[in-house]
Amino acid sequence: MVKRALASLVLGALGACTDEIIVAPVIDLPAATSDANPFPSLDQLELKLGIEGSDDVLFTALVGRGEPLELRGVPYSERLVLHMTGRIGNSEVAYGRTCPFAIRAGQAAPRPHLYFSRTVLWAESAMPNEPVRVGGATAMYHDGSGMFIGGTGENAAPLTAVERFNPSTGAFELVGQLTARKDAQVAVLGDGRVLIAGGLDAATSQPAPYLELIELDTPERRVERFPAASLALTGLALAALPDGRVFSFGGADPQGVRGRTIEISNDGAGISVRTLNASLTTPRRDHSAVRLSDADGAPVLITGGLDAANNPVAQAELFRPLQDSYAQPAQFAPAMVVPRRGHQTARLADDSVIVLGGIGANGLPVTTVELFSFDRGFVAAGELPPDAGVTGQSITTLADRRLLVTGGLGASGLPVDTSYIVRIDPVDGKVDLIGTDSLATPRAGHAATLLCDGTVLLVGGTAGASTSERYNPPPSGRRATGVTTAR
Repeated sequence: MVKRALASLVLGALGACTDEIIVAPVIDLPAATSDANPFPSLDQLELKLGIEGSDDVLFTALVGRGEPLELRGVPYSERLVLHMTGRIGNSEVAYGRTCPFAIRAGQAAPRPHLYFSRTVLWAESAMPNEPVRVGGATAMYHDGSGMFIGGTGENAAPLTAVERFNPSTGAFELVGQLTARKDAQVAVLGDGRVLIAGGLDAATSQPAPYLELIELDTPERRVERFPAASLALTGLALAALPDGRVFSFGGADPQGVRGRTIEISNDGAGISVRTLNASLTTPRRDHSAVRLSDADGAPVLITGGLDAANNPVAQAELFRPLQDSYAQPAQFAPAMVVPRRGHQTARLADDSVIVLGGIGANGLPVTTVELFSFDRGFVAAGELPPDAGVTGQSITTLADRRLLVTGGLGASGLPVDTSYIVRIDPVDGKVDLIGTDSLATPRAGHAATLLCDGTVLLVGGTAGASTSERYNPPPSGRRATGVTTAR
């Protein structure tokens, strides 16, 4: 990635203060040889300044070739967002926006980074400190940066280094060390700490009887470890709730498959781990858990997985966090069209849930796409395209709530480089999978996360060293409100 100060953006304060504040944004560009690089063909740039979370635009400026990028007369403010659009003729071909930044009295002017590229394209980005990472997990930290955790590196050794990509600096940094383990699950607590639970401890080859928390807001950037014998499980599923709690569902230990439901919550500076009396009707592992809305008390849908006899579970279950209980099977027991394990689920814009990929009862990849809603249960919603990943793919919810599905192992068992946008068709209500730009490198078992500027960063998933890749979605949903990152 190329970094340079493209021009000076001049911001002046209103009121008694007459000193001009000069902000020089740093423009992060794809490599000059990349199809995503928008220069030098652009005819015009448009700058817009707004406040995150608002549709209002404070200032707009059109900038032609050779003209300075300047906006004047802007007051001190918090959570400012700068948008830049590139045009050829009347067509918008490139876009970028900063993460939120502030202009404060008595402080030096910030230098916010802005990733600017042609839209709906992938481009190779920065090299991670760990250039090989397969099977890792990711989370967007509350400041909008991307965290990359776990997985295996060279020679299949478990990785302990936690990396963060900060879009406000355009760089990776190492921020902590974890205990070596495989197949841990990751979620974010309401206080912003990142939770790592479950999986196999690399030293004992037994389920890890502890959880770890990453806190980057302290000077020492703490990684803390807490005993949690009840979470000594593999194949569990985590779901974060709007009220800040995280719940763990199911999993397996050396004695068998479990149906435990465990609440994990903030306890001051520590952590509280509580096993509920309510358990899954069908104990399972390698299943999925997805919250069904962003409302407080939103129920969690549990789908698929393997039971104690290693058979895929057809019936879904519904956890109700306000009651600490599950819906009774007589009231809720919809069956999947194709029972599966190792699949992925995600919520669409209408709060229906899509089910993608996984392994079926015959041990073969499942290509049938399913859609869940309360009124219809599970229904078949088409087939994955022949060149799509079936397992080991990434699913990222974009700012406009469409989904980006990338890479994975195809039906041939080899990594693929394809990407698809998943959306609900506004005309017939069906699921559309629309092909978008391909990756530079086929990948499977990678990790991808949304960043605070609305782009998607992807790391790992290759046997050898590889750079990260970055996707620039369409500006829809990003121009004014962008991605809200506040706790």
